[in-house]
Amino acid sequence: MNILEIEKLSKKFVLHLRGGLNLPILRHIQLSVAAGECVALVGASGSGKSSLLRTIYGNYRAESGAIRLRNGQNMVDISQSSPREIIALRRQVMAYASQFLRVIPRVSTLDLVAQPLADQGIDTQTAMERATEILLELNLPQHLHALPPATFSGGEQQRVNLARAFVGQHPLILLDEP
Repeated sequence: MNILEIEKLSKKFVLHLRGGLNLPILRHIQLSVAAGECVALVGASGSGKSSLLRTIYGNYRAESGAIRLRNGQNMVDISQSSPREIIALRRQVMAYASQFLRVIPRVSTLDLVAQPLADQGIDTQTAMERATEILLELNLPQHLHALPPATFSGGEQQRVNLARAFVGQHPLILLDEP
């Protein structure tokens, strides 16, 4: 059973400061991902890998085509979904870890990692316990959990980013250069 189906997906960027130049980024992408499958996108820098992930996640709107994501027994077309529907899918069905950790300064690592669970309606104590577990699984020492990740090394920040993606146990996790 597929968790994700992409059909004839196209995306372009318009460079308004360059006279409205149209820059095609994704052209007629076809992809299906089965539940439990791990898929790696490989390509040169600038080939559209991150743009594809951001389009799947709903940060970018597709020009054409379909991005169908399994939500229970239904397939939802993200390219036709409202922002509210996309946010609901992010809470329950898909998680995303970008190349860089972007967080609110002075918020503890533990709170940042527990946040996706709170968004799913999980009680605070359970969310904090699960966040601690995943951080330890990713080899981030407990003495760092109370600190904001802005003070961490790049590798430590990336592990926080991964922890945020993994903690919610979403059926689909999009990882951009993990």
